[in-house]
Amino acid sequence: MIATDLGELFFSFLKLLFIIAGSLYLVFSVVVIRQINTMQKSLVTTFSNKLKALGFLHLILAILVLLFFVVSL
Repeated sequence: MIATDLGELFFSFLKLLFIIAGSLYLVFSVVVIRQINTMQKSLVTTFSNKLKALGFLHLILAILVLLFFVVSL
């Protein structure tokens, strides 16, 4: 019975670590978006719009990963 409690405690701790990691990854994604916006103010190229779209796609995927960690684990 103690092993089951230790197993549940371990998996709860692991879930918490995944949620923290997902949150940090989401913060990183927001920083990338801010850097792209700052770059576009100083340097305008034909690739700027594509890079901004990729940045927002990255942000959406980071949000989905965090939601996956919260819901499924």
